[in-house]
Amino acid sequence: MIHLRPATCLLLLVTFAPIRCAAQGYAAAQPPPENAAVKYLRADASLRQSYPLAPDAAQTLQAALQAPLDDADEKLVAAADDALVEFDHGAALPYCNWDLSVGDANTAHRGAITELVAVSGLRARLRFRDGNSSGAVSDVLASMAAERHLSLDGTLASVLFSYKMEQPLVEILAANLYRLSPEQLKELAGGLQSLPAGSTMAAAFAAEKVRRNERLWDIARGANTRDELIAALQTKIPLLHSDHQAAAQIVDGCGGSVAGFKTCVEQESHFDDAWASRFDGPPVLFETTYQAEIKDRSKTNPVILQFTPMLPRFRWAEIYNQTRRGLLQAAVDVQLRGPDALSQHPDPHDGAPFSYHSIDGGFRLQSRLSENKVPLSLTVAARPENLKVNPK
Repeated sequence: MIHLRPATCLLLLVTFAPIRCAAQGYAAAQPPPENAAVKYLRADASLRQSYPLAPDAAQTLQAALQAPLDDADEKLVAAADDALVEFDHGAALPYCNWDLSVGDANTAHRGAITELVAVSGLRARLRFRDGNSSGAVSDVLASMAAERHLSLDGTLASVLFSYKMEQPLVEILAANLYRLSPEQLKELAGGLQSLPAGSTMAAAFAAEKVRRNERLWDIARGANTRDELIAALQTKIPLLHSDHQAAAQIVDGCGGSVAGFKTCVEQESHFDDAWASRFDGPPVLFETTYQAEIKDRSKTNPVILQFTPMLPRFRWAEIYNQTRRGLLQAAVDVQLRGPDALSQHPDPHDGAPFSYHSIDGGFRLQSRLSENKVPLSLTVAARPENLKVNPK
């Protein structure tokens, strides 16, 4: 259910984060590849021209994905037809370059993708309801491609956004797999395999690390005294919120000198390099080892303490997402071939098959991995005619 206030500005294309169609790796005589990011921003501008969106539209639309469908959803999807054409064109492209730096305050591209993915997801639900299962599957796959494209902007936050957007899309498919013919299930399985891989947490962390350390080195090279260091940190590091005392504590914790600060930055860079290569490890071991190391290193290095993100959070988010993707791929195959298909779909968490539970004509697949003490699982709805009716 959607209730949106009129937007005060319809054309936002020029306000989005800087984009360029980079041509690295291509011969000079060749034109650069089409950039999906440009298509997405055009699509969102078109959406805002066709329908009044409130400033918090991204959050509202995400909530609507899991609410009962109503007339407002139908009106929005009808108005968004041109925008979704452009959106689908972007989702079909293999190349997406946001060219976003970590210092950019304008991250409106995240809101744009969130809005478009939600509208495409709403259309998928409407199409499933109205019997257009092929169109609905195309909408979900385009939405998944777009959220994975978002993750390529080189930030940890956008990888998390991608994971969050994927969850309701997985649930839409699980609730409607029973509508698909065997041939459509095979096409869906192939479509899931062909989706863009998106970024990894390790790649996003490495990209953020490079930008962060370049900024810290620029500050160190531009300062000659303790006070100049403090002033530069205070004004050039948004994380410190212009807090003079916090900047002074960092400098003084590094010995109160430019040379001491450079040593801290160098140690922080080595610390990041070591952890960027460990993201494939078991998350429990990753977390316990990380907590021990950062506790030890941060005692003598305030740069590590202040500027290294809590990496276990990102490692856990990644394994949760990998497991959910595995559950969906397994569910499609089980719907097509039965429970024996599970032997071909090991749980990314531990390599063993997911457990299978028959539920009222449908089924649930479950991992041994838990999030907040609840095992990750995916429930596939039954055909309505197969539902068991409890006698009154």
